[in-house]
Amino acid sequence: MPHREGALSRLAELMRRVNSSTDTEVILEEIAHGVVDVLGYGVAAIARLDGDTLVMTNVAGPADVVREILDRRTPADQILDEFRQADRWGILRFVPAGRMSEERLRAAWIPDLDAPDDDPEAWHPQHALYAPLYSASGELLGNMAVDLPRDNRMPSEADRELLEMFVVQAGVALSNARERERLTERVRLDRMLTSVAGAATQPGLGQALTAAVAAIDECLHTAQVWVRTFPSDAQGRELGAGTPRAFEPGHEVPELRVDLLSQVVLAQPPGLLELGVDDVASTLLPASRKSLQEVLRTVGARRAVICPFVSQDDLLGYAVVCFAEPVRSLSAGESDALLEVGRLLGQIVRASRVLETEQRLVQELRELARYRSELIATISHELKTPLTAILGHAELVADRYPDLSSIDAIIRNAQRLAHLVANLLHYSRVQGRRETVRRAVDLAELCEASVDLLSIRADQAGVALSFTTDAPGPVVVFGDPEELARVVDNMVDNAVKYTLEGGTVDVRMTVSDDEVCVDVTDTGIGISPADQQHVFSAFHRSTNPNALSIPGTGLGLPIAERIAESHGGTLGLTSELGRGSTFRFTLPLRTARDAAD
Repeated sequence: MPHREGALSRLAELMRRVNSSTDTEVILEEIAHGVVDVLGYGVAAIARLDGDTLVMTNVAGPADVVREILDRRTPADQILDEFRQADRWGILRFVPAGRMSEERLRAAWIPDLDAPDDDPEAWHPQHALYAPLYSASGELLGNMAVDLPRDNRMPSEADRELLEMFVVQAGVALSNARERERLTERVRLDRMLTSVAGAATQPGLGQALTAAVAAIDECLHTAQVWVRTFPSDAQGRELGAGTPRAFEPGHEVPELRVDLLSQVVLAQPPGLLELGVDDVASTLLPASRKSLQEVLRTVGARRAVICPFVSQDDLLGYAVVCFAEPVRSLSAGESDALLEVGRLLGQIVRASRVLETEQRLVQELRELARYRSELIATISHELKTPLTAILGHAELVADRYPDLSSIDAIIRNAQRLAHLVANLLHYSRVQGRRETVRRAVDLAELCEASVDLLSIRADQAGVALSFTTDAPGPVVVFGDPEELARVVDNMVDNAVKYTLEGGTVDVRMTVSDDEVCVDVTDTGIGISPADQQHVFSAFHRSTNPNALSIPGTGLGLPIAERIAESHGGTLGLTSELGRGSTFRFTLPLRTARDAAD
């Protein structure tokens, strides 16, 4: 049994190589030659499954036979049909002469061998001996065919057992190769999806689309890929990107949007659409087929896969992925990944549209705010001159005719109106964020001055007003003294104004290592939780009837808050309806060195 010993030795070496080598082609070539050299078959051929076709990739035998059958393509269904007609020899399949169809015989390679007359053990030229190559999970990976056994005799059971061992190694080699391919494909597709998802961080939608088409091209090795977006509900801009050729107007196929819209409506979720350059009809692309085929010819492509971008049932664009091979088909993993690309790009396009809308609305709001500020400033300036004249002449009339009581009402209301105009002008100024000259300011001195100024009004209202501080000396901050005084005056004035007779207003200053805090606490009417949400909104007045009975403009606190924030501080509020309020004004302490910096 020298050939058996040689076969087992060759198998041992093959088993070692199969489990250690990543060069599948070399391993399959060695297996085919091992079947010929060691087992004595005249021809051994291994076909690998490519899609739904078996492609002959490795052949051992005479040179003319190798040239004839190498790279031959056979539909897998034909071989599977022959398997069903075959006799089972373990994992081998034997189709005796006379059982194969005439059509299959014409397509098959038949050895130049005389048919035996009556010897049942002689090998007939129309005999066929196959071995399907399966993975461990039962997936068909390929096929091995052998012909012309040793001495042209039917192989013995021992010979068949040896052949099965070689077949098993071929199946293991193909299975290992398939797993490596799947792992490589998974890594490749994951890299594409990561790149497409990362495109969302690009500064604009155009850059995001450019990054996405580059990732698709690198992963799928395309002849050309381009993407096209169009607005949803007339929002956003139409954009295109492509590689290796940039997107051009000639790539535009308006009819494609019509076809895709019908697919988005009918297919949930929408899938991929394929088109060959020579297809004479397409049920899924009836309107765009001819135009799209013309574009494919211009970019040198033979086949295209179209992937729609859909988000929230809206068609936001599409990708056309072109291949140079007319029979290029995507694997299941590639198809799923490309659909995920469509979903990701749909999200990116929608997010971009939302961002564009938000930016447009923000710009419009800024323009409205600027217009409102300019309108307030213009009207206030126009009112200021006649008000000054009214007040001046009213005071002259009051001096000449002191007994006219109506003059006092005119002066009082004109002064009230002048105060409103002054607030409007100041509100316009702080809204415009105009720079002011800042210098060292003693905030304790400002608080004392404000309490002194408003103490007369507090006495008239029967309200006790006091000021305390824990600082032994000046409390220096840097800012505009006029604006900071306005904040303190507004806090104290409001506290006195909304505190009933017999109540108290306490102004207290506390100083920490890096900031100063001014609390103005009153025992007044308080502010409801609903009103507290809007107390710093311009022109807002309280819903409390007791507060509405007291004149005010609704501008004092918004102005004060804006001044506090522009100085790096805060203005806050705690209040309870009917129990009083506390307004807290904080400012960072600054040294002369800080100011110089």
